[in-house]
Amino acid sequence: MHDLEKMVNIMETEYQLYNTLLDLSQKKTHAIANGKIKDLEKLVEAEEHLVLELSRVEDERERCAAELARQLGMDSKDVTISNLISHAEGELAERLSELQKKINKQISEQKRVNRLNEQLIKNNLEYINFSLGLLTGGGQPGVIYKKTGETDSKQQERNLIDKKA
Repeated sequence: MHDLEKMVNIMETEYQLYNTLLDLSQKKTHAIANGKIKDLEKLVEAEEHLVLELSRVEDERERCAAELARQLGMDSKDVTISNLISHAEGELAERLSELQKKINKQISEQKRVNRLNEQLIKNNLEYINFSLGLLTGGGQPGVIYKKTGETDSKQQERNLIDKKA
């Protein structure tokens, strides 16, 4: 089946693009952990270009899935790797089966890296907010006056910065 082979080729292309995305995510982990903002900006820009390419390939895959669904007499949302394996034969079935394993592993790894990056960003944000609080005196009471109108001896220390950025 020519369209089935075309679908496998498209999916292998998507797999390669997602591998590149995973690599970028792992590089982002390194950039976030080491505070390399310029590197992070470049990685995000590269990621944006890759997402556009992935979108193009995904559209192609959806068109192919619709055509396969029509040929196989099923709904296009039912065109899954498992269903395709059952309709494929020989080497094509083996490629699909191997691709299914690789994609599942890839998804798990991408989720793990995304969670790590999210946690690193949260930690950095908490540190920044803590540092700003120290510099601006955030959370400290203002000058306290006694009943006589004089300032209390436990007066607030001077802040390096008057307001949060």
